[in-house]
Amino acid sequence: MDQTPEAFRTALSSGDTERVNQAIDEVEDMDLEERAALFNDCFELCRELYESDDGYQRQSVIRFAAALYPRLGIRTVGADITDEALPGEWTLDDIATHRNWLRDFYLEALVDDDGRVRRAAAKALKDLALSAR
Repeated sequence: MDQTPEAFRTALSSGDTERVNQAIDEVEDMDLEERAALFNDCFELCRELYESDDGYQRQSVIRFAAALYPRLGIRTVGADITDEALPGEWTLDDIATHRNWLRDFYLEALVDDDGRVRRAAAKALKDLALSAR
């Protein structure tokens, strides 16, 4: 699978469990820096795909967003939490923005009509809280 936002969009909107799981596995297997580079574009596509009437697609998007989150702050464990401890040109403000976007996204999903979506959001929100400083 291509590791591009458009390839991920195609997989997530397919409704095919194997394709969705492959997309999630792809991002989980990426280096943190690779995920960070894709985060903004892929998060935007997640927001768009979440607007679907299909509960499975909304659940898939929540799971994908959770896997996509690069958790760059974890790279600073054991070091001073500064911009210099982060890879590349990432800053603490960047990772705080990612967490805020995800938090708001998951909170919206916690009141979704579909229980699968709510469960995925609750798990993702718990994981997000554990990675916050």
